[in-house]
Amino acid sequence: MKQFFTNALLDWNNNENTRSMPWKGEKDPYRIWLSEIILQQTRVEQGWAYYEKFILNYPTVQDLAAAPEEAVFRLWQGLGYYARCKNMLAAAKQIVSQYHGHFPNTHDSILSLKGIGPYTAAAIASFAFNLPHAVLDGNVFRVLSRFFDIDTPIDSTAGKKQFAQLAQELLPHGLSASYNQSIMDFGAVVCKPQQPACNTCPLAKKCKGYQQGLTALLPVKTKKLVIKKRYFYYLVLQHKDNVYIRKRTENDIWQNLHEFILIETSGPEDPATLQSSAAFKAIMGDIRYNMDAASATFKQQLTHQTIHSQFLLLSVSKKPEIQGYTAVPRNQLDSYAFPKTITDFLKNRELTLF
Repeated sequence: MKQFFTNALLDWNNNENTRSMPWKGEKDPYRIWLSEIILQQTRVEQGWAYYEKFILNYPTVQDLAAAPEEAVFRLWQGLGYYARCKNMLAAAKQIVSQYHGHFPNTHDSILSLKGIGPYTAAAIASFAFNLPHAVLDGNVFRVLSRFFDIDTPIDSTAGKKQFAQLAQELLPHGLSASYNQSIMDFGAVVCKPQQPACNTCPLAKKCKGYQQGLTALLPVKTKKLVIKKRYFYYLVLQHKDNVYIRKRTENDIWQNLHEFILIETSGPEDPATLQSSAAFKAIMGDIRYNMDAASATFKQQLTHQTIHSQFLLLSVSKKPEIQGYTAVPRNQLDSYAFPKTITDFLKNRELTLF
């Protein structure tokens, strides 16, 4: 059963797999690492262009380690999960300082890099160095759970241990890179989450999940995703040609990105009510301002949160001091990295006052 599974996957990869990606077959550990970090929580279609931009701007790990943080965050802008970018920069510096600019070539040393977990370490180790480490991502969980009919929840401690052991047992000697690529691609294009191609699947005749009609029920998860709603109101405060911004430093979403003056509320508010709130008065105090416009509501969907944002355009004739915020020239906003909801606002051509 296990031998059939491995051989069938390798045959499919050699004869039928036409999935193309710029990092596929890559042996440079830096490029493999870059692609894996970008693809964490990001679809291939979206990450592809970012990968090419990073390779163009930072062709080596030394280039990335020496890059200004703000420039790297600007290049990352739109990918989300900015902790990935922060960890990536830290790991690049770690490689330069600790490994003299040479990407480490053992599984444990790769795993020691900032932001690298078991899956990414296994991917780099196998793809770059053909080391015998099986990858275990969402595609692999799905293929294994369906073929072997495993209903142990994949997000449980027992499930992770069971799948990790099975994945390692299936790894063919000397063919780690080919096998890992095979099973990930197979999960992406054949054994898909929705509407898997079971009728043409080369594993179907021995797939327990398919034979028992359980494909749609596997893999099993115990935790149900709870989406939190948050309401952000941004005060776009202008004095002459300057506007006030700050860098988010809290342990929250969008860390290290910039934003306008923020008021977060527990629910939706209209601009008039917001202006009479204690939070608004705590920021603006006795500052005399004009309310020039209010934007439509912008919505950004994150994995665990839905962010509803509205922008209030305020102008003042006398320069105020806003604690925690800095006045920067409006025409230099492109020099700063912002979360997607703010870049969407800045691109909105209807807001001609801004």
